[in-house]
Amino acid sequence: MPSLLTTVEDAFEITGRGLIVVPGPLAGDFPGAAKLLAELRRPDGSVLSAPLHVQHFFQTPPPRERRWGCVFPTLSKRDVPVGTEVWVHGP
Repeated sequence: MPSLLTTVEDAFEITGRGLIVVPGPLAGDFPGAAKLLAELRRPDGSVLSAPLHVQHFFQTPPPRERRWGCVFPTLSKRDVPVGTEVWVHGP
């Protein structure tokens, strides 16, 4: 059964890396780095499946809350509007 990983508040495209969506899950709420198939439930009711890489990001200065980074290597910003729910199976 899938679980809700995050609801997208913003997204950033980085050349050579993919689409980063924020916020990522809190470090304590997700077990670790993973490559998953995500189901994106968009505000218009449409659903899209895409590979998702959950990984650690190094930030300077470090954030107050440690979060995992969520990267969609095959998507663009127009594919993932604000309000999209990201659901995952596993890891």
